[in-house]
Amino acid sequence: MIAPETPEPSRAVRRTQLFGTALLATVAVVLLPLPWRLSGLGFGLIALYAGIRLLIDLVGLRRAGRPVGGWTGVAAGLALSTFLLLLLTGQLVLYPLFAEQERCSNGAVTHLDAAHCQESFEQQRQEIFGRLGAG
Repeated sequence: MIAPETPEPSRAVRRTQLFGTALLATVAVVLLPLPWRLSGLGFGLIALYAGIRLLIDLVGLRRAGRPVGGWTGVAAGLALSTFLLLLLTGQLVLYPLFAEQERCSNGAVTHLDAAHCQESFEQQRQEIFGRLGAG
């Protein structure tokens, strides 16, 4: 059996930088309007991959006897990345519904208009989920 290679600390540092940058980009693009918001899927996948690789590197460094910190930050970042990926995947699947709701809300002038947009969105959402549940 071949022993696993001990990761270099510099590799863990590079992965930490990639993970942090991709996670920050994911959070930043969630604030953009559709369809730009969906670019967060790519950033989120990069963050997820880099975060998992970083955890593997941290385990290797710990087994090699080096003091390693940052477990909590990486775990929280992975949880946030996973949550945002699920959120963005739902918006991709229901893109026409979310795009229409955003278009309607952007054109709303009064609170009554905004409430009408929200009611319309909820009604369409209920219809879609009702069809899925009935099928």
